[in-house]
Amino acid sequence: MSGVTKPTVNRVDLPRLVEMAREGRIRIPEFQRSYRWEYSDAVRLFDSILRGFPIGNLLMWRKAAPAAEIGLGALQLTVPQRADALWVVDGQQRLTTLIGALTATEETGDRRFRIYFDLKDAAFVSATPARRIPDNWLPVWVAGDNRKLLAWQRERLWLTESDFDLCDALATALRTYEIPVYEIEGDDEHVLTEIFDRMNTFGRSLKRSEIFRALHSAPTGPDPSDPDALRARVVGLGFGEFSDQMLMQSVLAIRDGKVDRDFRGEFKSDEDRHQAFARAEQALRLVVEFLREQAGIPHVRLLPYALFVPVLARFCALFGRPEGRSAELLRRWIWRGSLGGAAPQGNTVAVRRNAGAVELEPVASAGRLLALLPPGGEMWEPDLTQTGLNRAQAKVNVLGLLSAKPRLLADLEDSDGNGYGRGTRIDQTPLLTSLLDVGSPLLPVLPEATGLANRLLHPEAGPPHPKSSEGTGYALLLGPQDVGNLESHAVDMEALKLLHDGEYAAFLLRRSSALQAMIKNHAQSMALWGFADGPDLGDLFDEPAFRGDDHAA
Repeated sequence: MSGVTKPTVNRVDLPRLVEMAREGRIRIPEFQRSYRWEYSDAVRLFDSILRGFPIGNLLMWRKAAPAAEIGLGALQLTVPQRADALWVVDGQQRLTTLIGALTATEETGDRRFRIYFDLKDAAFVSATPARRIPDNWLPVWVAGDNRKLLAWQRERLWLTESDFDLCDALATALRTYEIPVYEIEGDDEHVLTEIFDRMNTFGRSLKRSEIFRALHSAPTGPDPSDPDALRARVVGLGFGEFSDQMLMQSVLAIRDGKVDRDFRGEFKSDEDRHQAFARAEQALRLVVEFLREQAGIPHVRLLPYALFVPVLARFCALFGRPEGRSAELLRRWIWRGSLGGAAPQGNTVAVRRNAGAVELEPVASAGRLLALLPPGGEMWEPDLTQTGLNRAQAKVNVLGLLSAKPRLLADLEDSDGNGYGRGTRIDQTPLLTSLLDVGSPLLPVLPEATGLANRLLHPEAGPPHPKSSEGTGYALLLGPQDVGNLESHAVDMEALKLLHDGEYAAFLLRRSSALQAMIKNHAQSMALWGFADGPDLGDLFDEPAFRGDDHAA
């Protein structure tokens, strides 16, 4: 077959999309493009659907697909071979979000698929698995199923006519909303790319090189079976690229806590090797989820110590997703170790000692990890001289800056041509990922000063200011800004006035004080020094302890 057939256009409603996914007809190609959306993108997508706004087209390539284990959002399926499969060329982010949220359950761990409709505020919201869900939050996976919706309503006798109207409006939208789906059959890459370029898509566009890989990559097996395949799968999680040492120590730690053994001859057979790497991938997915959602570390470049990954991989392989008290204690272990030093004897020794502490029971394992940390960490103070991301303290500093949810101080277009308006939050991927991938994310404010007080967590953008001999960070600060945008960088109006007046030493001193408090408060909120560690008191009596939305003490 040569060339490309004329695209056929069908309008497919959301229930049919879910059905096609369950049948194994929708496939995501194996190429390096991860699911990058944030939960805020998912909330906005469902708001558009409820309002009847267009969300763009889906571009699919019709070709055969083998039997496989596939994942779409929260949906994990074993699907048969199909001659009429639809491989997604453009629309992966929307499609994954829709299927993931509409097939989610209360046990779904990814916040991007845990989407609810708040009947009180008539707005979509998202929640982490740890959050207690208010009774007036209607899950979209319930609203999209009439039987589940009726049962949900029957359990809430307090619902008003207005509440029933909102439920009906959402259910109708989820049942009737249609998306244009372009199906193409053929093998002419140039025609396929031309079609893609002419489509007006919603969301972040693929690069041409990504389209080529989507069209020509051969489907791989359901599990990785070597370090390169494992690395590719982990990169696909959108958390950055793990080092070879991190990956291999994870494989070894999962099999045995003694990770400093010779990797050669580790596996008894190809099947043993295959199972080991598959188990490592499953564990590392849970590790990334935990680091992001509960430890507040959004990217591997901001992970203060590499040893956390193989130790957490062993924990997840043995006990599954960290939950409840064990998750709380693990978060304290990561942050106390990041601040006080997690590897005083060196990385290899520390990985062996910590991995060996993980066994038998999750809460006790987390407690043993805490006990291995060196004493004196509660005396820690931020070191604002550290700005290079090759140091653990500098990573802690950046995580402290991210805790204030910093915003862009100028409009920005990244290297892929994606535009971001002033006020866009920097702590959300893919903007943060893009910022970390290009080098140091800390932009100098004043050419002649050093230290964190003279750094912005911000991409370089905008022309230099006339008063600045070099560097564009100065120009960003001196431009007209919303107060909230500036304060998200620990720059209040008094500091801005000092900068305008040329009082640079006073500006740096004032911002240093604000940054010191910001970073220290964030670190304490995560490490929780001074709080009792050990098992939850309620667990000792086999009674569920109350856990609110914030970190348990």
